[in-house]
Amino acid sequence: MKLKQIKISIIILTKNNGGTIGEVLKQIISQQVNDPYEIIIVDSGSSDDTIRQISKFDVRSYKIPPDEFGHGKTRNLASEYACGEYLVYLSADAIPANEHWLRNLVSKLNSEDIGATFGRQIPFKQTPPMERFFIQKNYPPATEENYSQKDFRLNAFFSNVNSAIKRSLWNKIKFSEDLIISEDYYWAKKANDQGYKIEYIPDAAVFHSHKYNLIQVFKRYFDSGVSFSQMGLQPGVLRNGLGYFFEELKYIRQENIFLLPYAICYDIFKFIGFFAGRYHNFIPAFIKTHLSMHAYYWKNNLFSLVTL
Repeated sequence: MKLKQIKISIIILTKNNGGTIGEVLKQIISQQVNDPYEIIIVDSGSSDDTIRQISKFDVRSYKIPPDEFGHGKTRNLASEYACGEYLVYLSADAIPANEHWLRNLVSKLNSEDIGATFGRQIPFKQTPPMERFFIQKNYPPATEENYSQKDFRLNAFFSNVNSAIKRSLWNKIKFSEDLIISEDYYWAKKANDQGYKIEYIPDAAVFHSHKYNLIQVFKRYFDSGVSFSQMGLQPGVLRNGLGYFFEELKYIRQENIFLLPYAICYDIFKFIGFFAGRYHNFIPAFIKTHLSMHAYYWKNNLFSLVTL
Protein backbone atom coordinates (compact mmCIF):
# COMPACT_ATOMS: atom_id res chain seq x y z
CA MET A 1 0.00 0.00 0.00
CA LYS A 2 1.34 3.42 -0.91
CA LEU A 3 1.85 5.66 2.08
CA LYS A 4 -0.08 8.52 0.47
CA GLN A 5 -3.21 6.33 0.46
CA ILE A 6 -3.20 5.88 4.23
CA LYS A 7 -6.08 7.55 6.05
CA ILE A 8 -5.44 6.38 9.61
CA SER A 9 -2.17 5.94 11.51
CA ILE A 10 -2.46 3.81 14.65
CA ILE A 11 0.36 4.71 17.05
CA ILE A 12 1.44 2.38 19.85
CA LEU A 13 4.32 2.83 22.30
CA THR A 14 5.75 -0.34 23.79
CA LYS A 15 8.07 -1.47 26.52
CA ASN A 16 7.81 -5.00 27.89
CA ASN A 17 4.24 -5.48 26.69
CA GLY A 18 4.73 -9.04 25.49
CA GLY A 19 1.70 -10.20 27.46
CA THR A 20 -0.75 -7.97 25.60
CA ILE A 21 0.70 -6.54 22.38
CA GLY A 22 -0.01 -9.68 20.34
CA GLU A 23 -3.71 -9.60 21.24
CA VAL A 24 -3.85 -5.84 20.65
CA LEU A 25 -2.44 -6.21 17.13
CA LYS A 26 -4.64 -9.21 16.42
CA GLN A 27 -7.71 -7.15 17.30
CA ILE A 28 -6.53 -4.23 15.19
CA ILE A 29 -6.17 -6.28 12.02
CA SER A 30 -9.67 -7.72 12.57
CA GLN A 31 -11.25 -4.26 12.43
CA GLN A 32 -14.12 -3.70 10.00
CA VAL A 33 -13.07 -0.37 8.53
CA ASN A 34 -13.00 0.88 4.97
CA ASP A 35 -10.26 3.48 5.41
CA PRO A 36 -6.70 2.29 4.75
CA TYR A 37 -4.57 2.35 7.87
CA GLU A 38 -1.04 1.74 9.09
CA ILE A 39 0.31 0.62 12.46
CA ILE A 40 3.33 2.43 13.88
CA ILE A 41 5.11 1.07 16.95
CA VAL A 42 7.91 2.76 18.86
CA ASP A 43 9.63 0.52 21.39
CA SER A 44 11.80 1.96 24.15
CA GLY A 45 13.92 -0.97 25.23
CA SER A 46 11.77 -4.06 25.71
CA SER A 47 13.60 -6.97 27.30
CA ASP A 48 10.76 -9.52 27.07
CA ASP A 49 9.24 -10.96 23.89
CA THR A 50 7.49 -7.76 22.80
CA ILE A 51 9.65 -7.39 19.69
CA ARG A 52 9.08 -11.02 18.72
CA GLN A 53 5.33 -10.55 19.05
CA ILE A 54 5.43 -7.39 16.95
CA SER A 55 7.43 -9.12 14.22
CA LYS A 56 4.46 -11.38 13.47
CA PHE A 57 2.44 -8.45 12.16
CA ASP A 58 2.67 -5.97 9.29
CA VAL A 59 3.71 -2.87 11.21
CA ARG A 60 6.24 -0.07 10.92
CA SER A 61 8.39 -0.42 14.01
CA TYR A 62 11.08 1.82 15.47
CA LYS A 63 13.34 1.56 18.49
CA ILE A 64 14.62 4.26 20.82
CA PRO A 65 16.88 4.01 23.90
CA PRO A 66 14.97 3.80 27.20
CA ASP A 67 16.40 7.10 28.44
CA GLU A 68 15.01 8.93 25.40
CA PHE A 69 11.41 7.99 26.20
CA GLY A 70 8.87 10.58 27.24
CA HIS A 71 5.08 10.32 27.06
CA GLY A 72 4.70 13.49 25.03
CA LYS A 73 8.09 13.37 23.33
CA THR A 74 7.75 9.81 22.02
CA ARG A 75 4.18 10.33 20.83
CA ASN A 76 5.30 13.40 18.94
CA LEU A 77 8.13 11.37 17.42
CA ALA A 78 5.78 8.58 16.37
CA SER A 79 3.33 11.12 14.96
CA GLU A 80 6.10 12.55 12.78
CA TYR A 81 6.58 9.05 11.32
CA ALA A 82 2.86 8.76 10.60
CA CYS A 83 1.31 9.34 7.19
CA GLY A 84 -2.38 9.30 8.06
CA GLU A 85 -4.87 12.14 8.17
CA TYR A 86 -6.07 10.79 11.50
CA LEU A 87 -3.66 9.89 14.32
CA VAL A 88 -5.00 7.15 16.58
CA TYR A 89 -3.22 6.63 19.90
CA LEU A 90 -3.62 3.25 21.57
CA SER A 91 -1.88 1.89 24.65
CA ALA A 92 0.00 -1.38 24.23
CA ASP A 93 -2.22 -2.97 26.90
CA ALA A 94 -5.53 -1.60 25.56
CA ILE A 95 -7.36 -4.32 23.61
CA PRO A 96 -10.11 -3.20 21.22
CA ALA A 97 -13.43 -4.61 22.45
CA ASN A 98 -14.84 -5.47 19.03
CA GLU A 99 -14.25 -5.16 15.30
CA HIS A 100 -15.97 -1.75 15.11
CA TRP A 101 -13.67 0.05 17.54
CA LEU A 102 -11.57 1.87 14.93
CA ARG A 103 -14.46 2.82 12.67
CA ASN A 104 -16.40 4.25 15.61
CA LEU A 105 -13.40 6.11 17.01
CA VAL A 106 -12.65 8.05 13.81
CA SER A 107 -16.16 8.36 12.37
CA LYS A 108 -16.91 11.78 13.86
CA LEU A 109 -13.59 13.22 12.71
CA ASN A 110 -15.32 13.66 9.37
CA SER A 111 -17.13 16.58 10.97
CA GLU A 112 -15.36 19.84 10.38
CA ASP A 113 -16.02 21.11 13.90
CA ILE A 114 -14.57 18.08 15.74
CA GLY A 115 -10.80 17.97 16.20
CA ALA A 116 -10.36 14.87 18.35
CA THR A 117 -12.20 11.93 19.85
CA PHE A 118 -11.57 9.42 22.61
CA GLY A 119 -13.20 6.14 23.45
CA ARG A 120 -14.48 4.18 26.37
CA GLN A 121 -12.29 2.04 28.60
CA ILE A 122 -13.70 -1.18 30.06
CA PRO A 123 -11.87 -2.76 33.01
CA PHE A 124 -10.74 -6.36 32.77
CA LYS A 125 -12.66 -8.87 34.88
CA GLN A 126 -9.95 -9.28 37.53
CA THR A 127 -9.51 -5.53 38.06
CA PRO A 128 -9.59 -4.45 41.73
CA PRO A 129 -12.86 -2.67 42.59
CA MET A 130 -11.18 0.70 43.29
CA GLU A 131 -9.70 0.80 39.80
CA ARG A 132 -12.90 -0.57 38.29
CA PHE A 133 -14.95 2.17 39.95
CA PHE A 134 -12.56 4.83 38.66
CA ILE A 135 -12.77 3.58 35.07
CA GLN A 136 -16.53 3.06 35.07
CA LYS A 137 -17.10 6.51 36.50
CA ASN A 138 -14.81 8.33 34.09
CA TYR A 139 -15.55 6.27 30.97
CA PRO A 140 -19.25 5.44 31.15
CA PRO A 141 -21.19 3.48 28.51
CA ALA A 142 -23.00 6.70 27.61
CA THR A 143 -22.89 10.36 28.57
CA GLU A 144 -25.38 13.16 28.18
CA GLU A 145 -22.83 15.91 28.71
CA ASN A 146 -20.64 17.48 26.06
CA TYR A 147 -16.94 17.01 26.57
CA SER A 148 -15.93 20.60 25.91
CA GLN A 149 -16.85 22.76 28.87
CA LYS A 150 -15.57 26.14 29.93
CA ASP A 151 -14.10 24.99 33.24
CA PHE A 152 -12.81 21.69 31.82
CA ARG A 153 -14.34 19.62 34.59
CA LEU A 154 -15.71 16.58 32.87
CA ASN A 155 -17.37 13.24 33.47
CA ALA A 156 -14.93 11.59 31.09
CA PHE A 157 -11.49 12.88 30.28
CA PHE A 158 -9.37 12.63 27.17
CA SER A 159 -6.82 9.83 27.31
CA ASN A 160 -4.20 8.58 24.88
CA VAL A 161 -5.03 5.07 26.02
CA ASN A 162 -7.69 5.25 23.29
CA SER A 163 -7.92 8.45 21.27
CA ALA A 164 -7.81 9.98 17.78
CA ILE A 165 -6.68 13.42 16.65
CA LYS A 166 -6.83 15.09 13.27
CA ARG A 167 -3.28 15.42 12.04
CA SER A 168 -3.96 19.00 11.01
CA LEU A 169 -4.78 19.81 14.64
CA TRP A 170 -1.78 17.92 15.99
CA ASN A 171 0.37 20.01 13.63
CA LYS A 172 -0.92 23.10 15.45
CA ILE A 173 -0.93 21.70 18.98
CA LYS A 174 1.67 19.06 19.77
CA PHE A 175 2.00 17.14 23.02
CA SER A 176 4.01 18.79 25.75
CA GLU A 177 7.41 17.15 26.10
CA ASP A 178 8.05 18.58 29.56
CA LEU A 179 5.32 16.83 31.52
CA ILE A 180 6.07 13.62 33.38
CA ILE A 181 2.58 12.27 32.49
CA SER A 182 -0.83 13.72 31.54
CA GLU A 183 0.39 14.95 28.16
CA ASP A 184 -3.01 13.88 26.80
CA TYR A 185 -5.03 15.82 29.39
CA TYR A 186 -2.92 18.94 28.85
CA TRP A 187 -3.19 18.64 25.08
CA ALA A 188 -6.98 18.39 25.36
CA LYS A 189 -7.11 21.41 27.66
CA LYS A 190 -5.11 23.52 25.19
CA ALA A 191 -7.26 22.36 22.28
CA ASN A 192 -10.42 23.03 24.27
CA ASP A 193 -9.17 26.49 25.27
CA GLN A 194 -8.59 27.30 21.60
CA GLY A 195 -12.14 26.34 20.70
CA TYR A 196 -11.63 22.89 19.19
CA LYS A 197 -14.29 20.31 19.93
CA ILE A 198 -13.40 16.95 21.46
CA GLU A 199 -15.97 14.18 21.55
CA TYR A 200 -16.27 11.14 23.78
CA ILE A 201 -17.25 8.01 21.79
CA PRO A 202 -18.58 5.31 24.16
CA ASP A 203 -18.97 2.86 21.26
CA ALA A 204 -15.22 2.97 20.57
CA ALA A 205 -14.33 0.76 23.50
CA VAL A 206 -11.16 -1.00 24.60
CA PHE A 207 -10.43 -3.30 27.51
CA HIS A 208 -7.90 -1.59 29.73
CA SER A 209 -7.13 -1.41 33.44
CA HIS A 210 -4.35 -1.85 35.99
CA LYS A 211 -3.88 -3.84 39.19
CA TYR A 212 -1.85 -1.43 41.32
CA ASN A 213 -0.71 -2.34 44.82
CA LEU A 214 -0.41 0.38 47.47
CA ILE A 215 3.16 1.34 46.55
CA GLN A 216 2.31 1.49 42.87
CA VAL A 217 -0.79 3.60 43.45
CA PHE A 218 1.28 6.03 45.54
CA LYS A 219 3.81 6.34 42.72
CA ARG A 220 1.11 6.70 40.07
CA TYR A 221 -0.57 9.54 41.93
CA PHE A 222 2.73 11.13 42.84
CA ASP A 223 3.36 11.47 39.10
CA SER A 224 -0.15 12.79 38.61
CA GLY A 225 0.43 15.43 41.29
CA VAL A 226 3.70 16.40 39.62
CA SER A 227 1.99 16.83 36.27
CA PHE A 228 -0.78 18.98 37.75
CA SER A 229 1.87 21.14 39.38
CA GLN A 230 3.68 21.47 36.05
CA MET A 231 0.45 22.42 34.28
CA GLY A 232 -0.37 25.01 36.93
CA LEU A 233 -3.79 23.44 37.55
CA GLN A 234 -5.74 23.41 40.78
CA PRO A 235 -7.50 20.01 40.88
CA GLY A 236 -9.66 20.73 43.93
CA VAL A 237 -8.73 17.44 45.58
CA LEU A 238 -10.56 18.14 48.84
CA ARG A 239 -13.64 19.67 47.21
CA ASN A 240 -14.05 17.08 44.47
CA GLY A 241 -12.24 14.16 46.11
CA LEU A 242 -14.54 13.74 49.10
CA GLY A 243 -17.58 13.19 46.93
CA TYR A 244 -15.68 10.67 44.83
CA PHE A 245 -14.39 8.94 47.97
CA PHE A 246 -17.86 8.38 49.44
CA GLU A 247 -19.23 7.20 46.09
CA GLU A 248 -16.37 4.75 45.84
CA LEU A 249 -16.93 3.38 49.36
CA LYS A 250 -20.62 2.88 48.61
CA TYR A 251 -19.71 0.99 45.44
CA ILE A 252 -17.20 -1.23 47.25
CA ARG A 253 -19.52 -1.87 50.20
CA GLN A 254 -22.14 -3.21 47.80
CA GLU A 255 -19.58 -5.45 46.14
CA ASN A 256 -17.57 -6.68 49.14
CA ILE A 257 -17.84 -4.96 52.49
CA PHE A 258 -14.67 -6.66 53.73
CA LEU A 259 -12.63 -4.66 51.18
CA LEU A 260 -13.53 -1.34 52.78
CA PRO A 261 -10.44 -1.10 55.06
CA TYR A 262 -8.13 -1.80 52.11
CA ALA A 263 -10.05 0.68 49.93
CA ILE A 264 -9.57 3.39 52.57
CA CYS A 265 -5.82 2.66 52.68
CA TYR A 266 -5.76 2.69 48.88
CA ASP A 267 -7.27 6.17 48.75
CA ILE A 268 -5.01 7.44 51.54
CA PHE A 269 -1.98 6.36 49.49
CA LYS A 270 -3.49 8.08 46.44
CA PHE A 271 -4.02 11.32 48.35
CA ILE A 272 -0.58 11.35 49.97
CA GLY A 273 1.07 10.52 46.66
CA PHE A 274 -0.80 13.26 44.82
CA PHE A 275 -0.11 15.81 47.58
CA ALA A 276 3.61 14.94 47.57
CA GLY A 277 3.68 15.27 43.79
CA ARG A 278 1.97 18.66 43.89
CA TYR A 279 4.85 19.94 46.05
CA HIS A 280 7.61 17.95 44.39
CA ASN A 281 9.80 21.05 44.02
CA PHE A 282 10.62 20.71 47.71
CA ILE A 283 11.86 17.15 47.22
CA PRO A 284 15.39 16.41 45.93
CA ALA A 285 15.45 14.76 42.50
CA PHE A 286 17.39 11.72 43.73
CA ILE A 287 14.55 11.00 46.19
CA LYS A 288 11.90 11.52 43.53
CA THR A 289 13.41 8.68 41.51
CA HIS A 290 12.13 6.38 44.28
CA LEU A 291 8.72 8.05 44.63
CA SER A 292 7.84 7.98 40.94
CA MET A 293 6.87 5.35 38.39
CA HIS A 294 9.13 7.17 35.94
CA ALA A 295 12.57 7.21 37.53
CA TYR A 296 14.16 7.95 34.12
CA TYR A 297 12.39 11.32 34.10
CA TRP A 298 14.08 12.49 37.28
CA LYS A 299 17.45 11.11 36.24
CA ASN A 300 17.17 13.07 32.98
CA ASN A 301 16.20 16.19 34.90
CA LEU A 302 18.43 15.68 37.92
CA PHE A 303 19.89 19.19 37.80
CA SER A 304 16.91 21.15 36.57
CA LEU A 305 13.36 21.94 37.61
CA VAL A 306 10.81 21.48 34.87
CA THR A 307 8.31 24.31 34.45
CA LEU A 308 5.85 25.14 31.69
